[in-house]
Formats: sequence, C-alpha cells, structure tokens
Amino acid sequence: MRQKLKLLLDENIGLKVYHELRKQGYHVQSILVERRGASDEEVVETAIRRGKLIVTMDKDFGYLAQAYNPPGIIILRLRDPRIPNRIKAILRALSLGEQLYGYITVVTETRIRKRPITP
Repeated sequence: MRQKLKLLLDENIGLKVYHELRKQGYHVQSILVERRGASDEEVVETAIRRGKLIVTMDKDFGYLAQAYNPPGIIILRLRDPRIPNRIKAILRALSLGEQLYGYITVVTETRIRKRPITP
C-alpha cells in the first residue's frame, strides 16, 4: 500500500512530518522543499500532474477540489496540530489506502469523513 500512495504535502504540514513519512516508506513530496511559496492553485496543479494526494491543514483546498478535480485531498482539522498529532492523523488516513483517491478526506482526532470530489 505504501508504494502505491503518492503524497504531496502542503507547506503547512512541515518538514518533520515529511521526513517521518519518508522514513516509514511512503512516496512523499513536500511543497516546502520543492516550491516554497507556491499558491494553492499551483499546489493543486502539481498534484494533478503528478497524480498525488494533497495533504494539508488548509480547508480552502476543499473548495479548490471542486474547480480543479485533483486526485484526492486529505485535510487535517486537528484541535492539537503539533507534529506528533499530525503524523498520527495522516497515518490513520493512509490506512484507507487507494480509497483516498477521488475523495476529500477530513481527518480529526476522532473521525475520518470522506466525500467524493465532483468537478
């Protein structure tokens, strides 16, 4: 499963999360590393070109999904957004595997909600 999932981390996810996911064997890229300062639209376009799931804490990506139809979006909505909690929430979402593609997935400390991306 880890090899199939391709992730693109938004800047707000941070480098420590990026390094931890890579260490755990996920195919992950970070906007913070590759295109720091990219607009949200550029992030979505990059995800589309590369077939990647966007991981972000920015709820505006839910609106952008309707306009751009990216492969999938994981939005973290955490009360406590410290690094360990971000990692834990992302790993919980990633346990859904291929089911993340085609959906906006909202992850909180206690729930995971999915809704289809419809252009």
